[in-house]
Amino acid sequence: MDHGVLSLAPAAVAIALAVLTRNVIVSLFSAVALAGIIHLDGDVIGGVAHSLDKTVVGAIADVDHAKTILFTVMIGAMVGVIGRSGGTRSLVEALARRAKSPRSVQVLSWLAGLIVFFDDYANCMIVGSSMGPLCDRYKVSRAKLAYIVDSTAAPVASLALISTWVGFEVGVIEEGLKTAKVDIEAYGFFVAGWPYRFYPVLAMAFVGMVAISGRDFGAMRRVRAAQQEKADPPGADTQIQGKAPAWVAVTPILVLVGVTMAMLWLSGQAKAPAGAPLFKVLEQSDGYGSIVYGSFCALSTAFLLTVATRSLKLKESTEAAIGGMKLMFEAMVVLLLAWSLSAAMKELNTPQYLVSVLRTALPAPLLPTITFLVGAVISFAVGSSYTTMGIMMPMVVPLAFELSPDDMMIPLAASGSVLAGACFGDHCSPISDTTVLSSIGSGCKLLDHVRTQLPYALVIGVISVACGTLPAGYGLNPWICLGLGAAAALLALRLLGKPLSEAPEDEPSEADPDASPA
Repeated sequence: MDHGVLSLAPAAVAIALAVLTRNVIVSLFSAVALAGIIHLDGDVIGGVAHSLDKTVVGAIADVDHAKTILFTVMIGAMVGVIGRSGGTRSLVEALARRAKSPRSVQVLSWLAGLIVFFDDYANCMIVGSSMGPLCDRYKVSRAKLAYIVDSTAAPVASLALISTWVGFEVGVIEEGLKTAKVDIEAYGFFVAGWPYRFYPVLAMAFVGMVAISGRDFGAMRRVRAAQQEKADPPGADTQIQGKAPAWVAVTPILVLVGVTMAMLWLSGQAKAPAGAPLFKVLEQSDGYGSIVYGSFCALSTAFLLTVATRSLKLKESTEAAIGGMKLMFEAMVVLLLAWSLSAAMKELNTPQYLVSVLRTALPAPLLPTITFLVGAVISFAVGSSYTTMGIMMPMVVPLAFELSPDDMMIPLAASGSVLAGACFGDHCSPISDTTVLSSIGSGCKLLDHVRTQLPYALVIGVISVACGTLPAGYGLNPWICLGLGAAAALLALRLLGKPLSEAPEDEPSEADPDASPA
């Protein structure tokens, strides 16, 4: 059934309650329950029961969701083990020799995010958990780390020509091309549209600018000032029991990356035709299963190394692993409810209602901009890039070819805008899985992460339209648009941002810099 504008109510309630109460779990559950009531036309008891029986249980029963939870819990256990063993502290001390200032710590975190390009979930957990202690030592707020991680997770994975995202992205583009009855190779179309994906490219560049310049603005600058005043001195962690060397912390992370990449290749090769190119192999790979195998091997390696080096006894390692798992419980509830709300919104046909805006007559040059904005709204509301891409791409690509049958630029720009808009909305959404996982991995409260990151994301979103989708829609070369966008981002940072030394000392903090993981 089409519920029209009423289908937007659950997302609005979730966001409004989250802002007012700062209780994400209650806010999300209320939104899921409201979606069930709307779905059953006002039946309160039946609607709540439907939400529990179908939506929440369905989210738990989903195999990919279960693998994500298992992966996250095992990563938490691994971080607990190597942290209690002293390996993380030794790693921080080793990195500290290269990190001489808060700026260099942020740059290292940014570069680490670019290196872990193959999967956004792995990026969130590896970079966040690895760089967190170093950020504490140099008094970089966990909110700032969460922003860096979130801005180099989905954007990097979505742009990489080889990643767990590329198979899905090429697949939805291929579906759109088939619907448009256009005989174009999907992967080539995907690569050709890369420069039209202004938001993820500029978002990654902006992180580097922020890290190198040492400038912040909005809530992030106030959090950073509070962090400078309140951060504990190095060595304040009383949970550390062992004195493991740095390689005890590094090796499990390398195992996680290596095994995940190997399993992506093996699982894809088993299904792909013989001699298929790499992107086709990755398209057939089991991304969720691969990160589960990788995290299991990484956790096992952490156990073996801590016991072998006598950093911890087996019982102590087990207790550390359980402690790491416990820290993930609340976050797993949030993630489960976010998935439930996303499923509920799809059940109400919310995405289709929003996409119907595109069915009206549009000037072809405005299609990339409208597509980007509508994609951002859908992704923000449902908290899923994949959902947005899967629904919009098969509709937008045929529409683009219909509006511009003789000019390939409009279809390329429109398809790129679908992918970019999905990334933008997902980046801003408090119910996005990558937003949640970024806050988990970085040890930052979810709402603090959303509030401090949002001004940065909105600045790049505005620049992506003003310097990207609008001029590109009227024919300006996309590479020139990217150059203009980068210059505009640098100017915005110069005008809005200030170094910490210029931050007023009496400004109140917008978040608790000593926050425990979400």
